Amino acid sequence: MFGQLVAYINGVAGENFKSATQKIRDYVEELELDDFQEIVKNIGTIPENIVHDSTEEKLYSKASDIVLARCFRFLGMDAKALDERADSADILAESTKGY
Repeated sequence: MFGQLVAYINGVAGENFKSATQKIRDYVEELELDDFQEIVKNIGTIPENIVHDSTEEKLYSKASDIVLARCFRFLGMDAKALDERADSADILAESTKGY
């Protein structure tokens, strides 16, 4: 499943960045739990076939943010990967207790 995510990222890399990010978000959010767990195990390392400073690398990084945000939601937090990040964190996560 991890290889399929990487292939999907490569497939949408030629599109508008915002559109490609939304497609990746939809892809990750629709994964079954078993498939998602496999991606969580592997997402921390950028594969060798993704070129440094490429659109694919930026989308892979965004995908890892989306995966982490979903993990936070599994822990009961309100979380989302932010689309625009000028001088801010990549992910916003808040507990239901307000911190």
